[in-house]
Amino acid sequence: MEVELITKADFNVIYEENFDRVYKAAVKYSGNHHSAEEIVQNVFMKLFTNMDNVEKEAAKAWLLLTTKYMALNLKRDRKKECLMEDMEGEAEVRLSESVENPEEFFERKIKDQQFMELKKGIFEALYEKNPRWYEAITITYVLEKPQKEVAENMEVTLDVLHSILYRAKKWIRENYAEEYAHLNKA
Repeated sequence: MEVELITKADFNVIYEENFDRVYKAAVKYSGNHHSAEEIVQNVFMKLFTNMDNVEKEAAKAWLLLTTKYMALNLKRDRKKECLMEDMEGEAEVRLSESVENPEEFFERKIKDQQFMELKKGIFEALYEKNPRWYEAITITYVLEKPQKEVAENMEVTLDVLHSILYRAKKWIRENYAEEYAHLNKA
């Protein structure tokens, strides 16, 4: 069975068929009309730039999952911004005094970026390998939903979910353990 990827001609059809659905999901998870517009634009831009890697049949699920995660990430990041803005006076002074020296800060930032790139690569490869694995791992471990709830949402038994998670984690370890260990030592 050959996998059919999205073409430029398919993109317009997918956009028209899913725009409202993606917008509603973005509003639901972000809770904000303006954020939802930004998210929708970013989701479709991401689909357009990655359409060579997305199966045509999986486009709807891909759009909704990507929308959900972008909205939740945006919400989380905005909370952090608000927390930083709320800090005043002494708290800012204590924070600035506790900051590491510039060299350590720079090294840590580079290492953080390398881990983020590895994480992104793992999730992209996992999605390509098996979209069900990607969904199970993302919902269970990234969104930290209870496994019983995840199994119900995926319409599988808890035992099947455990099997999916086991196989996905095993595949990740087999393919990325060395790279992770190398980054962890550096």
